[in-house]
Amino acid sequence: MGTKLDITCIQSINLFNRITGIKAQFCFNYASSLIFIVSPENFNAAIGERGNNLRRLGITFKKRIKIVAAPTPDKINRFVKAVVSPVRFNKLTVENGEVSIKAGPQAKASLIGRNHANLDQLQDILKYYFKTRSLRIV
Repeated sequence: MGTKLDITCIQSINLFNRITGIKAQFCFNYASSLIFIVSPENFNAAIGERGNNLRRLGITFKKRIKIVAAPTPDKINRFVKAVVSPVRFNKLTVENGEVSIKAGPQAKASLIGRNHANLDQLQDILKYYFKTRSLRIV
């Protein structure tokens, strides 16, 4: 993933800004969803009244859209839950830069994804935001 934005990500952020009136900090794909990161103060405004902005974005992008508040270093658990939602996991631990997620068999399959696609995407996201070294699904 890295810190460089590609042209489609920049275009997506610009369209998000036009529709919501809120500046998105970053966007990325995860498990066929497009996820926008906004500041915590602007989270409710980005979703819009009764979810109107979220619905308009979904129709415009023809994808499932998620809006997530920008993470703080101590809120990794909340951030991961928001990104992987609706998949639920039992426990998340961080030790020496290694993240371990404990989940049931169905959730484990969803978190890993076909050909490890979801696992690789989540690992890149965590490296970018939390400077982790590795991710394990247990």
